[in-house]
Amino acid sequence: MIRLLIIGRPGSQWADRLHQLELQDLEIDHERLPSAGIRRFEASPADLIIIADDQGGERVEILAGAIRSRPLGQLVPLILICPLPESERVQATTDTLDLVAWLPPETDPETLIARIGAALDVSLTSSPTPASPAPRAAQTPPGQAEQPSSPAEPQPSSPEPSRVFRAGELTLETIDTGATRRVDRDQVFPQRDYAHPEASVDAEVIRRKLKAVRHEDYYAILEVRRGADTQPIREAFHRLYARFDARHIDFQTAHAFEDALLEIRDALEDAWAVLGDPALREPYLRHTLRP
Repeated sequence: MIRLLIIGRPGSQWADRLHQLELQDLEIDHERLPSAGIRRFEASPADLIIIADDQGGERVEILAGAIRSRPLGQLVPLILICPLPESERVQATTDTLDLVAWLPPETDPETLIARIGAALDVSLTSSPTPASPAPRAAQTPPGQAEQPSSPAEPQPSSPEPSRVFRAGELTLETIDTGATRRVDRDQVFPQRDYAHPEASVDAEVIRRKLKAVRHEDYYAILEVRRGADTQPIREAFHRLYARFDARHIDFQTAHAFEDALLEIRDALEDAWAVLGDPALREPYLRHTLRP
């Protein structure tokens, strides 16, 4: 059995694509966050690791370097699936991290399986699909002519469902509830008090935070100083993660910016996964140190 570990947000999508190939002797695990993927690898080493990221960038190379820094990580084949930078950087990174391959996100699953098979020197084949037995024709006894098939008899139509239900001596009849009563939304979802500054998340705050998570580094995303320890990083993550929770924001605003809030919280999780783990935080800080 070959064990494959996929780390990254698109990991579940790649696992589904590979599962659809119905390959024999292939077990696939995937973890969304880098720290969880490293913990799984240390607890149960895989035969090959894939790091998948739709955006790519320095965090992919940092995660690959963190895996290579582990004793077992120096031996396992490693494949990156993310946007390709310039060819010189691809070649340099491939040589430095001893990568099996650096593939773009649009790579098809068959090509990926071919690279995996070449790296592990195995042949991965699909499971055979069992053929369904053909229906056996009815045999006619010897000396007896075949009888023409008679048309199927029409089935009696089912009676109209009764509105009276009887169980033993108990008789239940449907009750006419009358017109549907409208529910006042303000009674079910009472208006929140936005006087506290931490609770005041409007459209402009969401837009600014979305821009930050797309263009800033992990320290800026969590709004902590560079070089901060684990405790203030943890506090900042929990504070921001709760602040941009759709349940803590006005209903109309949360509905209009649903995708943006999901992207912000995903970025917060990524930042916490790296900065919250000292084994990942130190190389990230060295790699992104500003002159």
